[in-house]
Formats: sequence, structure tokens, C-alpha cells
Amino acid sequence: MALRATFCAVLLTELLSGFQAYQDIFVLGENVKIREDMSVNSTAVRLRDFLNANVSSAEDGNGTFWSVNITSGDDSGRFGVRVEDLTVVVAAPLDYTSRSRYNLAVELTKTGNKNVLYLNLVIMVLDVPGYPPFYNDRCETPVLPGREGGGNYTVFSSDVDGPLEVSVNAGRVGSYSDVVQHWRNYAKYLPNNFVLRGDCSLRIVVTANTFSDSDTSLLFVALQGPQQGRLELNCHDREGKNKGKITFLDLYLARNDDIPQWAQSGQFYIDGRYVTAIELDEIRSTLPYSMRCSANVTLVAGGGNLVFTFQYSVTGCPEGLYGMYCDKDCVCKNGARCHGFNGACECRLGWGGRVCDIPWFEPEVVIVKMPGDTGVEYIGTNLTLTCLPEHIHVAYITWTHRSENRHNDTILIEEGAVQNSSISLQPILESANGRYSCMVQAEDGKLFNATFILNATQCRPNYHGEVCSQVCDCQYGGTCDRWEGCLCPPGRRGDRCEHPCGHGTFGWNCSKKCNCKNNAPCDPVSGSCICAKHHWGELCQYSYLLVCPPGLHGDECKHTCSPGSFGLQCNRDCYCENNAPCDPVNGSCICAEGQSGEICQNVPTPDKSQVVVVVLASVIPTIAITGCIVTGILVKRGRRRARTPERPTEDLNEMASVSPCEVAKEDIRFENMIGQGEFGHVVRGRLRVPAGYEVFVAAKSIRPDRMTASAVRDFCREMTILTRIHEDKEGHPNVVKLYGVVTKSEPQYILVEYASNEELRRYLWSLREQCKTTGNTKLLERLGFSCDVASGLSELARLKIVHRDIAARNVVISDRKVAKIADFGLSRDVYVSSAYERTSQGGEEELLPLKWMAVESLRDGVYTCESDVWSYGVLLWEIASFGEEPRYAGGPMHPDVCTLLELLKKGVRLQQPENCPTSVYKIIRSCWTVDPTKRPTPDELFRKIDLMRPQSHAAHLANDNSR
Repeated sequence: MALRATFCAVLLTELLSGFQAYQDIFVLGENVKIREDMSVNSTAVRLRDFLNANVSSAEDGNGTFWSVNITSGDDSGRFGVRVEDLTVVVAAPLDYTSRSRYNLAVELTKTGNKNVLYLNLVIMVLDVPGYPPFYNDRCETPVLPGREGGGNYTVFSSDVDGPLEVSVNAGRVGSYSDVVQHWRNYAKYLPNNFVLRGDCSLRIVVTANTFSDSDTSLLFVALQGPQQGRLELNCHDREGKNKGKITFLDLYLARNDDIPQWAQSGQFYIDGRYVTAIELDEIRSTLPYSMRCSANVTLVAGGGNLVFTFQYSVTGCPEGLYGMYCDKDCVCKNGARCHGFNGACECRLGWGGRVCDIPWFEPEVVIVKMPGDTGVEYIGTNLTLTCLPEHIHVAYITWTHRSENRHNDTILIEEGAVQNSSISLQPILESANGRYSCMVQAEDGKLFNATFILNATQCRPNYHGEVCSQVCDCQYGGTCDRWEGCLCPPGRRGDRCEHPCGHGTFGWNCSKKCNCKNNAPCDPVSGSCICAKHHWGELCQYSYLLVCPPGLHGDECKHTCSPGSFGLQCNRDCYCENNAPCDPVNGSCICAEGQSGEICQNVPTPDKSQVVVVVLASVIPTIAITGCIVTGILVKRGRRRARTPERPTEDLNEMASVSPCEVAKEDIRFENMIGQGEFGHVVRGRLRVPAGYEVFVAAKSIRPDRMTASAVRDFCREMTILTRIHEDKEGHPNVVKLYGVVTKSEPQYILVEYASNEELRRYLWSLREQCKTTGNTKLLERLGFSCDVASGLSELARLKIVHRDIAARNVVISDRKVAKIADFGLSRDVYVSSAYERTSQGGEEELLPLKWMAVESLRDGVYTCESDVWSYGVLLWEIASFGEEPRYAGGPMHPDVCTLLELLKKGVRLQQPENCPTSVYKIIRSCWTVDPTKRPTPDELFRKIDLMRPQSHAAHLANDNSR
């Protein structure tokens, strides 16, 4: 309180010293200045300053008392007295505009001797900017009829689902059905931090120390990055007009000057770590608001466009309440209307002051409208205007109307000699808009007039049509337009937005057309094209030419070759005789009994001696092969006993160790089958992640008909290995990302990222067909894949994880053309020993990728990170040959262990593919060194291949020159 009272101290001392000798004493005081926003019952003047400094109450030292009265100067009762401490207090709200100066005569009487002290106090009321709150009918709020206080009300509300949606790159990550109610959880000072200014602009500050909701916490995680604790979103309406801004702050990271200046004015309380400062331009209580606030931000997963979309209506408060949560009591008196935002009073005729308790007696005319609960008139509603003359003896009243479209044509509505007069518009039409004037002639001949301007251009909420008689009832967040009816949000259409967008349309009201090619659908919200399996590009304009492997054909490569055909796409004919079938892969004839030769030609029936020769000829090779296998097993068992340290049997409950990755099955929406293997199948699905949005995943599970012990073991091992790779949550960019596991229900699933471009082998086949057409070998792209796999292999080596099946079929290509190592079904985790031997679990034989296995793996069953490098060399050969299946010169297409070992011992290696640069082939051959210790490491392979790419070579040259 700004209080300053200066008195003539010397004069008072002299007067008071001789106080007992005088019956009446008059004291003149200087001006006392007080603010107009002082609260009722607060102290304005301390009267004891005029008596004795030792007397602190109405009782003096002799047991006598003072009585105090204000005798004049305050006709409206703004001030009172408090006898117990001898003070003048504010008795009613002050208003600088109503009266700025009070000359108070105060009488103090001493009860003991009846001596009287007269004080003359001049109180100056100081003007306080922004007080009292201004009643602006442009943002006037309605009064909720028939409701009482104490309920869970808000001055803002929404009749739609999810009025606040948070999205990143057009993908929704969160929503609130009523964000104003949600703020209650965090906003300790929000009722005071809600300020409506005189221009109907709104300023809100929300503070909190923590945010527990996943979608809200995602927003504040963004503050940790390059935003440095400050994120500002600019807001626009549906027409793109600027409507304000929202500023999010983390005060642990942001600078002090990052807080908006208006929020630092002292009017707002800021005591939490997180601050949300909202500035909204002029608020009106007409149609529901639809606003988008957006900013480009850097998130954990990269850049993104963060968008807040919210819709709300100004619904008002019950009678006698105001504020954001309708939790403040209105102070307006004498039938004055209370503004729902700031509690400002709109006084009736003849009253003034902050709370409309100061009477005015000047003659005046006013036009009162009924109903008067809103600041806007809607087309299709009823309106009554009443002309009220106050303190006037009326002789005559005249009503006129000037249409807004006819500036010089004024129409006489009615006239008569009455004390007051009313006109009714039932209903309001646009043609009724214009200026309504009420002219009153008093009996003494004086003229008074008042004017009311009707500008009804909108329908009341939820109505539309020419006369606003049709109901909208929009669904899914649609808004009601005067002429169009429901304006549907992106992705919805129909009279009430009840239908999703049809094929080929997207956006608001599904009014935009997709440009996607090959009949691809588009996202109904963003319009981005959703490509089918064999198409790619921004518009799905490019097609992958699906090339089936030898022996398969059809659109999905699901059909085997028919009898008499074999090879790629089953386009080659067999030449077998006697209706003998041929192998669908290599075309070799499969002879029946009684047939022999390369093409199964007939042979004579042999005699008995020939039978013996034939039997021996067929038995001897079998005995030799059996001996080779038995010898290998005995040698292997001997080495196992000599080299392998004891290790407990792996528990099939390894899944317990991955419980932190457990996700609820209810968060997954399964779609279509995308792959099926020997023991498992893969289904594409959508997983709802903790951040609130959905991601595509590939869900791997064991086939129910192949639930063998080895399949369960490999499934558990893959689950454990992927969990270990993702111990730091992010994993590695060149290893397929693990999103979680499902182990608490059947079937069990491993959830990994979905690669839209499928496996590397099929992608190489499509590049081969493109090369045939364009001649472009895409060498740089293929070298990039080689570097990606080497980088992923380096991470596995760092974690001492052996994959055991590095091949093009087990590498997937992401939508950003990044190669990632996948399929750890045959992986081995290295804990103590650096190698494992091949074993037989439960008598079941393992299916081993022989042509990708190193010499030591074939010979001894030993798997190490170095043996993965050998397999990586075979993968490089696949990349260089556009996905050809490896075949060793001089050997069959599918050799057994003994045959392949003999070829490798002789030095036979896969030959240099056509169009493969010699420098690349040298790197490939270096991976196939017999001595594992002399093979390059994954890091060395990465550096060598990376140097072959032009951009990397230029970077190295620049570094050399800088030295």
C-alpha cells in the first residue's frame, strides 16, 4: 500500500501539550495518498499518530477512552473507523474514476473529560493501471443457468473428444479431453495466474515441478536438447492468422531472460521448474476456437514438427462466480453483471464504482437487451430491446432503425407517450442488423437518446444454415461452420464427420487429393503415401521388380516350380526323359527306379551278377560317407572334452532376464504375415510406445507346429542377445532395434523394428534388374550397405556376441536405406570362453549355413567373432554379385560338410563376381584366410570399404592436406 501522511509535527506537539486546557482543538492534516485497489478493511490512516506516541489503543494510560466518528466528506461510505486501534479503514471498494479526493472530517472525543479533537484529513485516491478490471463485452462470457457454485466448472470447455492433441511429424503422441481441467494437477497458483486484459487478450502462466504423463513428459524431454530449456510455439487459427504463442521453459536450463517479460511483471507467481506461458490474442465467446501452435524442434530421434491442436468454447460460470475454474466470488452489486473472466462489473443505469454501489443521479437513457447473458447476438435467436429513461419525466419515446446496408435510410419503428418502450426481434435475421436508436423527449422539452448496434452474423454454437436452424452435432473434433455445417478434422468426412476419408483423399474435411502412384493409399491426416510392399518413393512411384529365387515363382514367391520347369522365376524347361521330374533349383533330373543317366533314360533290367555290382556300387560310397561322418563326430567329441570348459546347461527360462523389456500384448495391433521360416513366422504390427504414438514392428514367434526344444532355445537366446545389445536403450544404428518382448502370454513374441525394404538379398535382386535396364550398378549404395554391416559387426564383437549366420538374408534395409543386422536365431553369446563348439540338442540336428561358415566352424564346430568375419566375406560376395547364391567351382550347388571342407583345404574360394572391382574382391578374399588371427577385424573392414566411397576419399584427402 502506497501510504504517505505528513503532518505539522511542531504544531501538533504544542497543541497536544496544552490539550487539557482546551475544550475543542482543530487540527489540519496534509494529504494522505492511498491506492485505489486497497482491499476492504485495510488501514488508510493511523489516528494515534495525532495523539501520543505512547498511546497505542483507544484506552490511554488513565483508563479513559477515545470515541471516533467521520462526520462529513464521505457520502458514499467509502471509509470507516476501527476504534480499538484508532484507525481509518477502507469500508467499500474505491474507484479513481468515480471519485479521486475525499475531505474527511474526523471527530475524536475523550470519554473522561469530554474533550474533543477535530481532524481534517484529505485522502487522495491514486489511479492504478489495470484497476478496476475493464468490462469488455466483446469477450463477455455467458452465465450457466440453473447451476450453483461448488461444482467442477471451467470458464473454457469443449464438447469434442480430445480438444488438445499433441503430434510430432503428423503422428499423434498424446491428447487431453479437457486440458484446463488437466492443469489443476500442476497449477498451484493458476487461478491468480489467469489474467484477461482490457483488449480481451489472455495471459496464463502454469508452473510445476514434475510432469508424470508420458505424452507431456515427452514435450519437456525436448527441452533438454538444442532448445536449451526454451521452446516457443507460434499459434494460428484455421485461416492462418496469428493468434498468439506458447512458451515452454525448463528453468534449470533456460536463462532468466528467456521468461517472457510480461510474465516477470510481478503479477504472476513462478515457483516451479517447468513453466508454460500462454499468450492468446483477443478472445471472443462466439464460435468454438480451433487453433494450431507449432514449432520445429530437435527431439531424441531427430528433427520434428511439434504441433499442438486445441479446440474450446467459452462456456462461462454459474451466477456469482468467475475465473478460470469459476472459483472466485463476484463482488458486483445492485444487479450488475459480472464478467466471467476477470470479475469486472457492468453497472446498471444509475450506478457506478468498482462494484456498482455508487449511485449516479444525472438524467440518462439506456437500452437494455434481453436476454443479456452473452456479449454477442446470434442469428436465429430472440432479442428484446427496452428503452429505459432514468430520472426523466417522459413526454414521448421514438424508436428508429438504420440498416447497416442503407446508410442514409432511417426507418421509424414505433413512437408513443410511454415511460418506457420495447421492441422485439423474434427471431434475429441478418436483415435486422444495424443501428437502433431510442430518442426520449422530457416534459421540459429536453431530448435524450441512446443507441444499440446489432451485428448478428454468426449462428449460436452447434447450429448452421441460412437462418441458423440446423443442428451440427459434429463428431471426432469437427467444428460447426455457419454455411458449411461440420468442418471435419484431418482424416474425417461426412455430415457429422462420422466417416473416415475415402481412398485418395486426406486433410481437413477430406478436401485434398492424394498424388500417390500405383493406387497407393495416403495417410488421411498428413497425406503422405503409404507404399505397398513392392513400391517405394515419396509418391510410391517406383516399383521393386520382385525376382524370386530359383525354384519359386508368383507375386509373393510362394509357389514352387511346376513339373518340367526350374530356375529363376521357373523360366527354364527340364529335359528329363520318361516323365522324370527335375530339381526346381538346379534342373538336375530326379530318376525313378529303373531309370538312370543324366536325363533318366531307360536301362535294361540287370541280371543277378549285375545286381551284385550295382548293390556294391551303391553301398561302397554310402559306407565311405558314413565313415567320414563317424570319424568327424569322434574327433569333435574328443576336442570338446579337451577344449570346452564346463558350463551349466542353458535354462529355457532365460526369458526372465529380459523382463525389463516386457510390453503388454494389449499395446500391439497385429496386421498381416510378412514372413515364415523353418521354425517361426513374422507378423507386421503396430506397437504403442510409452511416448504415446504407434510404430511399425515385426513380431517374431515360434510356429506352433515346430515348438521343438532347439527352436525354443534359439528363440530365448535371440531374445536375450537383443536385450543385451539394447542395454543402453538405444542399441546400435546397424543392428535391428528391439522394441520389447511378450513372454507373459501365448504365443510369445520378440518385437523388432519393421524394415519396409525387407531383407538385403531381395533388395540386391531388385538392383540387379534395375542394372539390366539402366546399366547403373549402384556401387556406392552397395558399398554403403557393406559399411553398415561392418559397423554392426564391430558392435557385436565389442559385446563378445557371435552371430553365426552373417548373410544377406539376415540383413534388413530400413526405409532410410540403412542396413541392419537381424535374425539372431543362431547367435551365441560369449561369456567366458571366446568360442563354442557345435552341439546336438536333444538328438535334433541343427541346420547350418555351410557355405557361409569358416573352416574352423565346419571342421571343429568352433564359432568366434573371427568366424563371423569369414561369413561377412561371403556376404560381401553376395553384395558384389547382386545377391547370387554362392557356388564353389568344382563342387555341387549344395555340398555336404566333407565335400566343402575338401574344397576349402585345396584353396578353392568363391570366384570374383562379374563387374566386381578388384579392390573389393581383395577385401573379400582377406576374410577367407585359414588362420583366424590373420583375418581383418570389423573396424578394419569398415575403414577399407569406407575409403572406396568418393565422399569419404575426399574427406581423407582434405585431412591429409590440412596436415
